[in-house]
Amino acid sequence: MRHRRFLAAAAAVSLASGLAAVEAPAVFAASEAVALVRGTQIQPSPVTVVLGGAPATVKAGGAPVEFTARLRNTADHQVDVLSSAFVVGDTGAGTRQSHFKLEYRSPGGAQWQDATVNAASVGAFWEIDRSATLHLAAGVEAVYRLRLTVAAEAPAGRVSLGFNANVDDPTLPREQRSGFAQSERTNTVIAPAVTPTTPAPTPAAAADVRLVGVPTTFTAGGEAKPFKLVFTNTSGKDLRVMPTVVFQGVTELPFETVRFEYQGPDGAWLPGGPGGNSEHPTWLYMNLRPGDTGSDEFALPKGGTHTINVRLSFTKDASARLESLVAMAGSLPGPGESATVVSSQKADFTIVTAAAPSATQTPGPTSAAPVAPVSTESETAGAPVLPVAQATAAAPSPAAVGAPVVAAAAPAADPRLASTGGGSTEPMAITGATAIALGLGILVVAWRRNRVRRGTGN
Repeated sequence: MRHRRFLAAAAAVSLASGLAAVEAPAVFAASEAVALVRGTQIQPSPVTVVLGGAPATVKAGGAPVEFTARLRNTADHQVDVLSSAFVVGDTGAGTRQSHFKLEYRSPGGAQWQDATVNAASVGAFWEIDRSATLHLAAGVEAVYRLRLTVAAEAPAGRVSLGFNANVDDPTLPREQRSGFAQSERTNTVIAPAVTPTTPAPTPAAAADVRLVGVPTTFTAGGEAKPFKLVFTNTSGKDLRVMPTVVFQGVTELPFETVRFEYQGPDGAWLPGGPGGNSEHPTWLYMNLRPGDTGSDEFALPKGGTHTINVRLSFTKDASARLESLVAMAGSLPGPGESATVVSSQKADFTIVTAAAPSATQTPGPTSAAPVAPVSTESETAGAPVLPVAQATAAAPSPAAVGAPVVAAAAPAADPRLASTGGGSTEPMAITGATAIALGLGILVVAWRRNRVRRGTGN
C-alpha cells in the first residue's frame, strides 16, 4: 500500500499548492516525494503521461467533457503502473470535490466506471483502477479515456488538470524501484452556469496570419521540412499576439507521431506543446512560445510583420493519411474589448509511408548465375498499442498492404472547418463563443498564466 500512500501524498501537495501546482509542475519532483515517503528513493520514471484533448473551458452545469490520458513505457523492458490518479488542482476559485464527477474507461475497456474519490479540502482527487496493476511492455502505450462533469454550483475560475502514476521498475534494487510519472498540468477555465447580461464588448484588433511554403507531402520517418508563419499588423495599433497551429484531420492525429518545431528568438529550435479542445477532439493543437522571455505571446507593432520559422516531420509510426493545417493568431484584448482569433487559409497535405525497394535483377557481364532479387518486404516499426474501444473512419493505407504509394487528391472541404476559416482565400476573424471553441480559451488562459509569472496578477 506504500505506493498508494505516496500517490495520495503527492496529490495533496498539488491540491494544497494551488497556483503553484499549475505554474511550477516541479512540485512533484523526486525531492518532494522523498520527503513524503521516508525510506524510499523515488526515481525518474520511464513512463511518460500526456493528457490529450483536455478542455480549455468547461461550463458549470454543462455536459460532460471527454479527453484522454496516454501512458507510454519508454524503457527497453516491462514496467508496472501500480496506481494512477486524476487531479483537479484549485488555483483560488474555491472548488471542492463535490463540484466534480470523474468517470473513466480502462485501456481496452468498453464500460465507463466511476473513479474512486479520495477526499480533498480544495480541488479534487480520484484514484484510477485502484485494484488493478497495469503491465506495460517495452515501448507499449496504454490509453485511459476520461469524462469530467462540473456541477452547476461550482464557482467560476481557473483550475488545473493532471494525471499521475506510481511506477515500479522490477530491474532496479527494491529501494530504488518506485518511480513517479505525471502529465503536464493543463489550465481549464470553469465558466459560470448563468452568464451575466452585459453589453457585448468590442472585438479587439487582430493581426493577419498566413502559412507560407507548406509542403504538399511528408514521408513518415522522413526528414523535417520547413515552412513559415507570417503575421502582419494592419490594425493601426500595437498588438500582443499569441500563435498556434491546428491539425484539422477527420480522425485523431496521434501527438506522438508529430515532430513540430519552431525557431525561438535566440535561433534555437524548440518543440511545440500539445493543446486540446473538447469541441474538436479529433484536432491536434500545437502551442508556440515565441516571446522574448519564452512567453506565449510576442509584440507586433502597428504596421509590422513577424515571421516564425517552423519545421515539421512525422515518425515512421505515422500512418498514411490526408491532413490539413491552419495557423491562428490570438490578439489579446484591451479595456472594454474581447479577445479575437484570426485564422489563416487552410493548407492540405498528405502523409505517405516510405515505399519498399523495388525488385531488380541485373545479370553480370561475365557471370551466368542469376542475381538474387532485392526483398520487397516492407518493414514497419512502431510501438504496439493496448486496444481501446474507439471507432475510426480511416481506410487502410496503400502502404499497409504493400501497394505502391500514390499521393492522394486533396480532400473535399469539411463543413466543420467553416468556423476556422478553413478553405477560404482570406483570413477570417473569429470572436465570441466560436473563438472559445477554436482555442481562444487556451490562448487567454496561457496569457494570464504569463502575467502571473511576471507578477502582474490575474
